[in-house]
Amino acid sequence: MYQIDLLSRVPIYEQIITQTKKLIAAGVLKPGEALPSVRSLSMSLHANPNTVARAFTELDREGVICTVQGKGCFVTEAAKQIIKKKSKERLSDVSALCRELIAAGITKDEIIAEINKINTDAQKKGEN
Repeated sequence: MYQIDLLSRVPIYEQIITQTKKLIAAGVLKPGEALPSVRSLSMSLHANPNTVARAFTELDREGVICTVQGKGCFVTEAAKQIIKKKSKERLSDVSALCRELIAAGITKDEIIAEINKINTDAQKKGEN
C-alpha cells in the first residue's frame, strides 16, 4: 500500500502523509478504517518508528485521522472533505505559478498541454 522512495529529497514522514491522503482521497482508506500500526508500517517500510509516528501525529493534527489510545489510528469521517478543502486552497499557488510562467513567455497552450499531460498520467495511474 505504501511505497517510500529512499532516494527522494522529500522526507519519509512527508511521503507517508502524502500517500495516506492519496489513499483516503481515492477511497482506498475509508472513514472509520484503521491505519496500519506505527510498528507494522515502520517495519514494512524499513523506517524508524518515530518517523511514522511523526507522520501520524501531523495527520491527526490536521484532522485527517484520529488516534485512539490503545486502539490505533483511524480515518476520520471528515478526512476526504479536509483533504479536498486543503487541495482547493492550493489553487492560488497554481494561479501564481501560471502568472509567473506567462510572464516568462510560456504560452497558455503550453501550460494547458502540461496540465492535460499530468491529468492523463494520473488517470493511467488511477489517481483521478
